[in-house]
Amino acid sequence: MHSLSCYFLLHHHFEALTISSDYISAYSDSAEPQTENLSSDSTINPTDEENQFIYDEDSERLTCVGSTFDDIPQSIIDAYASRAKILDLSKNHFRSLGCVKNFPNLEELILDDNQLDDVHTRFPKLPNLQTLTLNKNRFQDIYKLVDQLRQAYPTLIYLSLLGNEACPYRISSVSSNGADLNSFAQDRLEEEYQRYRHLLIFRIPTLKFLDARDINANERRIATQLGDILYSIAETKQSQSNADDDDQKSSKRGLYSPLPSAANQSQARTSFGKVRHTYNGEGSQGNKFLRDGDL
Repeated sequence: MHSLSCYFLLHHHFEALTISSDYISAYSDSAEPQTENLSSDSTINPTDEENQFIYDEDSERLTCVGSTFDDIPQSIIDAYASRAKILDLSKNHFRSLGCVKNFPNLEELILDDNQLDDVHTRFPKLPNLQTLTLNKNRFQDIYKLVDQLRQAYPTLIYLSLLGNEACPYRISSVSSNGADLNSFAQDRLEEEYQRYRHLLIFRIPTLKFLDARDINANERRIATQLGDILYSIAETKQSQSNADDDDQKSSKRGLYSPLPSAANQSQARTSFGKVRHTYNGEGSQGNKFLRDGDL
Protein backbone atom coordinates (compact mmCIF):
# COMPACT_ATOMS: atom_id res chain seq x y z
CA MET A 1 0.00 0.00 0.00
CA HIS A 2 2.85 2.28 0.86
CA SER A 3 4.64 1.59 -2.42
CA LEU A 4 1.43 2.29 -4.39
CA SER A 5 1.08 5.70 -2.74
CA CYS A 6 4.67 6.52 -3.62
CA TYR A 7 3.97 5.56 -7.23
CA PHE A 8 1.01 7.95 -7.49
CA LEU A 9 3.01 10.79 -5.88
CA LEU A 10 5.91 10.33 -8.30
CA HIS A 11 3.49 10.16 -11.24
CA HIS A 12 1.78 13.45 -10.29
CA HIS A 13 5.16 15.14 -9.71
CA PHE A 14 6.34 14.09 -13.15
CA GLU A 15 3.15 15.47 -14.76
CA ALA A 16 3.59 18.77 -12.91
CA LEU A 17 7.18 19.06 -14.14
CA THR A 18 6.04 18.31 -17.68
CA ILE A 19 3.32 20.99 -17.58
CA SER A 20 5.73 23.53 -16.07
CA SER A 21 8.34 22.80 -18.70
CA ASP A 22 5.78 23.22 -21.48
CA TYR A 23 4.59 26.52 -19.98
CA ILE A 24 8.11 27.90 -19.59
CA SER A 25 8.94 26.85 -23.14
CA ALA A 26 5.80 28.54 -24.48
CA TYR A 27 6.51 31.72 -22.47
CA SER A 28 10.11 31.90 -23.63
CA ASP A 29 8.96 31.50 -27.23
CA SER A 30 6.52 34.39 -26.85
CA ALA A 31 9.17 36.56 -25.17
CA GLU A 32 11.66 36.21 -28.01
CA PRO A 33 12.06 39.43 -30.03
CA GLN A 34 10.03 39.50 -33.20
CA THR A 35 12.89 40.11 -35.58
CA GLU A 36 10.70 39.58 -38.60
CA ASN A 37 8.29 42.35 -37.56
CA LEU A 38 11.11 44.76 -36.76
CA SER A 39 12.80 44.12 -40.05
CA SER A 40 9.55 44.72 -41.89
CA ASP A 41 9.23 48.19 -40.22
CA SER A 42 12.86 49.19 -40.76
CA THR A 43 11.86 51.79 -43.33
CA ILE A 44 10.44 53.92 -40.49
CA ASN A 45 13.62 55.42 -39.08
CA PRO A 46 13.15 58.25 -36.58
CA THR A 47 16.63 59.56 -37.35
CA ASP A 48 15.92 59.83 -41.05
CA GLU A 49 16.40 63.48 -41.98
CA GLU A 50 13.30 63.56 -44.15
CA ASN A 51 11.11 62.44 -41.24
CA GLN A 52 12.22 65.45 -39.18
CA PHE A 53 10.56 67.84 -41.62
CA ILE A 54 6.79 68.09 -41.19
CA TYR A 55 4.59 69.73 -43.79
CA ASP A 56 1.03 70.82 -43.02
CA GLU A 57 -1.13 71.11 -46.11
CA ASP A 58 -3.77 73.34 -44.52
CA SER A 59 -1.40 76.06 -43.31
CA GLU A 60 1.23 75.42 -46.01
CA ARG A 61 3.78 75.27 -43.21
CA LEU A 62 7.07 73.35 -43.30
CA THR A 63 8.58 72.76 -39.85
CA CYS A 64 11.85 71.35 -38.56
CA VAL A 65 12.43 72.34 -34.93
CA GLY A 66 14.99 71.21 -32.38
CA SER A 67 17.38 69.35 -34.64
CA THR A 68 20.98 69.86 -35.76
CA PHE A 69 20.45 70.84 -39.39
CA ASP A 70 22.62 73.50 -40.99
CA ASP A 71 21.09 72.98 -44.43
CA ILE A 72 17.82 71.76 -45.95
CA PRO A 73 18.06 68.40 -47.79
CA GLN A 74 17.52 68.57 -51.51
CA SER A 75 14.70 66.03 -51.31
CA ILE A 76 12.79 68.37 -48.98
CA ILE A 77 13.40 71.31 -51.29
CA ASP A 78 12.14 69.35 -54.27
CA ALA A 79 9.00 68.25 -52.42
CA TYR A 80 7.90 71.45 -50.65
CA ALA A 81 9.83 74.53 -51.81
CA SER A 82 7.22 75.66 -54.31
CA ARG A 83 4.30 75.06 -51.90
CA ALA A 84 5.49 76.26 -48.51
CA LYS A 85 4.50 79.74 -47.37
CA ILE A 86 5.71 79.33 -43.78
CA LEU A 87 9.13 77.90 -42.91
CA ASP A 88 10.08 77.23 -39.28
CA LEU A 89 13.70 76.20 -38.69
CA SER A 90 13.98 77.13 -35.00
CA LYS A 91 16.58 75.55 -32.71
CA ASN A 92 18.90 74.23 -35.39
CA HIS A 93 22.49 75.00 -36.42
CA PHE A 94 21.95 77.24 -39.44
CA ARG A 95 24.67 79.79 -40.20
CA SER A 96 24.04 80.27 -43.91
CA LEU A 97 20.65 80.79 -45.56
CA GLY A 98 21.56 79.82 -49.09
CA CYS A 99 19.01 76.99 -49.05
CA VAL A 100 16.16 79.37 -48.19
CA LYS A 101 16.37 81.08 -51.57
CA ASN A 102 14.72 77.94 -53.02
CA PHE A 103 11.43 78.89 -51.27
CA PRO A 104 10.22 81.79 -53.43
CA ASN A 105 6.69 81.96 -51.99
CA LEU A 106 7.58 82.34 -48.32
CA GLU A 107 5.52 84.82 -46.33
CA GLU A 108 6.82 83.85 -42.88
CA LEU A 109 10.34 82.74 -41.91
CA ILE A 110 11.17 81.66 -38.34
CA LEU A 111 14.88 81.27 -37.58
CA ASP A 112 15.00 81.60 -33.78
CA ASP A 113 17.82 80.03 -31.79
CA ASN A 114 20.28 79.25 -34.58
CA GLN A 115 23.88 80.30 -35.24
CA LEU A 116 23.28 83.17 -37.66
CA ASP A 117 25.78 86.03 -37.45
CA ASP A 118 27.21 89.05 -39.24
CA VAL A 119 29.98 87.13 -40.99
CA HIS A 120 28.40 83.98 -42.45
CA THR A 121 24.77 85.00 -42.96
CA ARG A 122 23.43 86.59 -46.13
CA PHE A 123 19.69 87.03 -46.51
CA PRO A 124 18.24 85.78 -49.81
CA LYS A 125 15.70 87.95 -51.56
CA LEU A 126 12.11 86.90 -50.85
CA PRO A 127 9.69 89.44 -52.32
CA ASN A 128 6.61 88.14 -50.45
CA LEU A 129 8.11 87.79 -46.96
CA GLN A 130 6.13 89.66 -44.29
CA THR A 131 7.24 88.03 -41.02
CA LEU A 132 10.83 87.37 -39.95
CA THR A 133 11.96 86.28 -36.48
CA LEU A 134 15.68 86.09 -35.72
CA ASN A 135 15.54 85.83 -31.93
CA LYS A 136 18.49 84.33 -30.03
CA ASN A 137 21.11 84.42 -32.75
CA ARG A 138 24.55 86.07 -32.92
CA PHE A 139 24.04 89.35 -34.75
CA GLN A 140 26.10 92.26 -33.42
CA ASP A 141 26.15 94.92 -36.16
CA ILE A 142 22.65 96.40 -36.36
CA TYR A 143 23.56 98.75 -39.23
CA LYS A 144 24.79 95.98 -41.48
CA LEU A 145 21.81 93.81 -40.54
CA VAL A 146 19.14 96.43 -41.18
CA ASP A 147 20.59 97.30 -44.58
CA GLN A 148 20.47 93.65 -45.63
CA LEU A 149 16.88 93.25 -44.45
CA ARG A 150 15.52 96.34 -46.16
CA GLN A 151 17.02 95.27 -49.47
CA ALA A 152 15.99 91.61 -49.28
CA TYR A 153 12.44 92.00 -47.91
CA PRO A 154 10.56 94.99 -49.35
CA THR A 155 7.21 93.91 -47.82
CA LEU A 156 8.44 93.10 -44.28
CA ILE A 157 5.83 93.87 -41.60
CA TYR A 158 6.86 91.89 -38.52
CA LEU A 159 10.47 91.69 -37.30
CA SER A 160 11.91 90.37 -34.04
CA LEU A 161 15.59 90.48 -33.05
CA LEU A 162 15.34 89.78 -29.32
CA GLY A 163 18.26 87.94 -27.79
CA ASN A 164 20.87 89.32 -30.19
CA GLU A 165 23.67 91.63 -29.14
CA ALA A 166 22.53 94.01 -31.87
CA CYS A 167 19.22 94.46 -30.04
CA PRO A 168 19.59 96.45 -26.77
CA TYR A 169 16.27 95.27 -25.36
CA ARG A 170 16.49 93.75 -21.87
CA ILE A 171 13.65 91.52 -20.73
CA SER A 172 14.33 91.89 -17.00
CA SER A 173 15.83 94.57 -14.78
CA VAL A 174 18.74 92.34 -13.78
CA SER A 175 22.16 92.87 -15.29
CA SER A 176 24.35 90.13 -16.70
CA ASN A 177 26.22 89.70 -13.40
CA GLY A 178 22.98 89.22 -11.47
CA ALA A 179 22.86 92.65 -9.83
CA ASP A 180 19.69 94.71 -9.89
CA LEU A 181 19.87 97.65 -12.25
CA ASN A 182 19.13 101.02 -10.72
CA SER A 183 16.59 103.38 -12.20
CA PHE A 184 19.27 105.40 -13.99
CA ALA A 185 20.66 102.32 -15.73
CA GLN A 186 17.17 101.20 -16.67
CA ASP A 187 16.42 104.61 -18.15
CA ARG A 188 19.63 104.48 -20.18
CA LEU A 189 18.75 101.04 -21.51
CA GLU A 190 15.27 102.21 -22.45
CA GLU A 191 16.68 105.25 -24.26
CA GLU A 192 19.15 103.08 -26.12
CA TYR A 193 16.41 100.64 -27.12
CA GLN A 194 14.15 103.49 -28.25
CA ARG A 195 16.90 104.85 -30.50
CA TYR A 196 17.29 101.35 -31.91
CA ARG A 197 13.55 101.22 -32.65
CA HIS A 198 13.61 104.63 -34.33
CA LEU A 199 16.51 103.51 -36.49
CA LEU A 200 14.75 100.36 -37.71
CA ILE A 201 11.42 102.12 -38.20
CA PHE A 202 13.11 104.73 -40.34
CA ARG A 203 15.22 102.31 -42.37
CA ILE A 204 12.41 99.75 -42.86
CA PRO A 205 9.26 101.88 -43.18
CA THR A 206 7.03 98.89 -43.98
CA LEU A 207 7.37 97.57 -40.39
CA LYS A 208 4.27 97.56 -38.20
CA PHE A 209 5.53 95.35 -35.36
CA LEU A 210 9.06 95.29 -33.93
CA ASP A 211 10.28 92.86 -31.27
CA ALA A 212 7.78 92.79 -28.42
CA ARG A 213 5.33 95.52 -29.37
CA ASP A 214 3.52 97.38 -32.11
CA ILE A 215 4.96 100.47 -33.75
CA ASN A 216 2.81 103.43 -32.73
CA ALA A 217 2.21 106.66 -34.61
CA ASN A 218 4.42 108.72 -32.30
CA GLU A 219 7.39 106.40 -32.83
CA ARG A 220 6.95 106.58 -36.57
CA ARG A 221 6.73 110.39 -36.49
CA ILE A 222 9.93 110.71 -34.46
CA ALA A 223 11.70 108.16 -36.63
CA THR A 224 10.75 110.14 -39.73
CA GLN A 225 12.02 113.40 -38.23
CA LEU A 226 15.25 112.11 -36.71
CA GLY A 227 15.98 109.00 -38.73
CA ASP A 228 18.69 110.49 -40.93
CA ILE A 229 20.36 112.16 -37.96
CA LEU A 230 20.24 109.03 -35.82
CA TYR A 231 21.63 106.93 -38.62
CA SER A 232 24.47 109.33 -39.43
CA ILE A 233 25.41 109.61 -35.76
CA ALA A 234 25.32 105.86 -35.43
CA GLU A 235 27.57 105.43 -38.46
CA THR A 236 29.98 108.05 -37.08
CA LYS A 237 30.17 106.26 -33.75
CA GLN A 238 30.73 102.98 -35.53
CA SER A 239 33.59 104.39 -37.61
CA GLN A 240 35.14 105.98 -34.52
CA SER A 241 34.90 102.67 -32.72
CA ASN A 242 36.65 100.94 -35.61
CA ALA A 243 39.36 103.62 -35.59
CA ASP A 244 39.87 103.16 -31.85
CA ASP A 245 40.24 99.44 -32.39
CA ASP A 246 42.90 100.08 -35.04
CA ASP A 247 44.75 102.43 -32.69
CA GLN A 248 44.72 99.83 -29.95
CA LYS A 249 46.12 97.24 -32.33
CA SER A 250 48.87 99.66 -33.36
CA SER A 251 49.75 100.43 -29.74
CA LYS A 252 50.29 96.75 -29.08
CA ARG A 253 53.06 96.74 -31.67
CA GLY A 254 55.01 99.41 -29.71
CA LEU A 255 54.77 103.00 -28.50
CA TYR A 256 55.11 105.77 -31.07
CA SER A 257 58.40 107.68 -31.14
CA PRO A 258 59.26 110.59 -33.49
CA LEU A 259 62.88 109.47 -33.58
CA PRO A 260 64.19 106.61 -35.68
CA SER A 261 64.95 103.32 -34.06
CA ALA A 262 68.16 103.26 -32.01
CA ALA A 263 69.01 99.88 -33.45
CA ASN A 264 70.81 101.44 -36.44
CA GLN A 265 73.59 103.52 -34.90
CA SER A 266 75.34 104.23 -38.24
CA GLN A 267 72.73 106.78 -39.31
CA ALA A 268 72.85 110.31 -38.00
CA ARG A 269 69.85 111.46 -36.03
CA THR A 270 68.45 114.97 -36.15
CA SER A 271 65.98 116.53 -33.79
CA PHE A 272 64.24 119.91 -33.80
CA GLY A 273 63.10 122.07 -30.93
CA LYS A 274 63.24 125.42 -29.16
CA VAL A 275 65.74 126.35 -26.43
CA ARG A 276 65.01 129.25 -24.08
CA HIS A 277 68.04 131.63 -23.82
CA THR A 278 68.40 134.92 -21.94
CA TYR A 279 71.30 137.33 -22.68
CA ASN A 280 72.66 139.16 -19.61
CA GLY A 281 75.79 140.73 -21.12
CA GLU A 282 78.27 138.77 -19.05
CA GLY A 283 81.19 137.33 -20.90
CA SER A 284 80.45 139.37 -24.04
CA GLN A 285 83.46 140.09 -26.27
CA GLY A 286 81.54 141.95 -28.98
CA ASN A 287 82.79 145.50 -28.00
CA LYS A 288 86.31 144.56 -26.99
CA PHE A 289 87.98 146.46 -29.86
CA LEU A 290 85.71 149.53 -29.90
CA ARG A 291 86.98 152.93 -28.69
CA ASP A 292 84.97 155.25 -26.53
CA GLY A 293 84.57 157.68 -29.42
CA ASP A 294 83.00 154.96 -31.55
CA LEU A 295 80.26 154.43 -29.07
